Amino acid sequence: MTKSKLDFKALLKRVASLFTHNWQWKLISVLLAIALWSGLITQDDTLTRSKTFEDVTINVLNADTLRHNGFIVVDGLQDLPTVTIEADVPQKNYNAAAASNYNLRVDLSRIRSAGEQTLNLLTTTTTSYGSVSDMSLSSITVQVEEYISRSRIPVRLSISGDLEENFFAGSASVDPVYVTVSGPKSEVERVVRCVADYDMSILSAQTGVERTAVPFRLVAADGSDIDRSLIEVTSESVILDSFIVEQPIYAAKELVINTTDLVSGHVPEGYVIKRITAEPATLTIAGSNELIESLNELHLVEMTAQQIDVTNASDTLMRRISLVPPSGAVYLSSDTVMVTVEIASK
Repeated sequence: MTKSKLDFKALLKRVASLFTHNWQWKLISVLLAIALWSGLITQDDTLTRSKTFEDVTINVLNADTLRHNGFIVVDGLQDLPTVTIEADVPQKNYNAAAASNYNLRVDLSRIRSAGEQTLNLLTTTTTSYGSVSDMSLSSITVQVEEYISRSRIPVRLSISGDLEENFFAGSASVDPVYVTVSGPKSEVERVVRCVADYDMSILSAQTGVERTAVPFRLVAADGSDIDRSLIEVTSESVILDSFIVEQPIYAAKELVINTTDLVSGHVPEGYVIKRITAEPATLTIAGSNELIESLNELHLVEMTAQQIDVTNASDTLMRRISLVPPSGAVYLSSDTVMVTVEIASK
């Protein structure tokens, strides 16, 4: 064996002994060095990793400020697309980083005029979570109109449905009677009235004053409904989503008309009053519970200031008589009746 080969083998043994001598401590040292290196890397804010977030929603900010500035977005904010963003995240917060940390948004307060406007998508940069380096969408286009208000828009009731039998509804009132409408100029200028849709069939079957919250519509001059999605309806600065209808409800009853003692005087000799009839033969009356419970029929002679004088009458008489409702009545289905007095020879 040559000297060179011996020297090489001796070198290999020395190298091997370096790794095998106290190898446990050497392994621990290597592992500790790796751990220390990893710790230093994760604490270094200058070292970042790229992280992708998909389906990120766009936040819309300062809509109230835009209205205060006299403008409103009428198109372009409905069904906003989601965005894919890529961020350079500091190594130490890589796992904790979320899309919300970058607050993807559009700021409506930057709008200064009506018409078509392009708004850049904005993001937030922080030392903890880094910054956005790329986005699948960088801006959106919106349509802007002037924002105006009109006051003293009248409120009207549109009444449908009926109360249950044996009840009568008095005059309904709505609160408020005037409102203020605010929104896009092109829509607000079309509003001529506010209509509250009131269905009386939902009222409870009991007497008293009933208060009901009802929906409403904004109506144009041609009778068509106006989209309320961008319009605020207010009364005394309070935003309204319904109106209050106040409805008095009374007991009601249909009663037969009694014509007893309705005529005065006497027919000539040889003639008789065969029959006295009234048209209509029945009337519906409404009032307090006490009044309705006390009535079984309506005596015409008690409801009119006049009688029918049959003196010297030999032919049938027809008279239209005006009626005065009984005390406590709030409704009578007719204020007159046609009375027929049939007179015939014996």
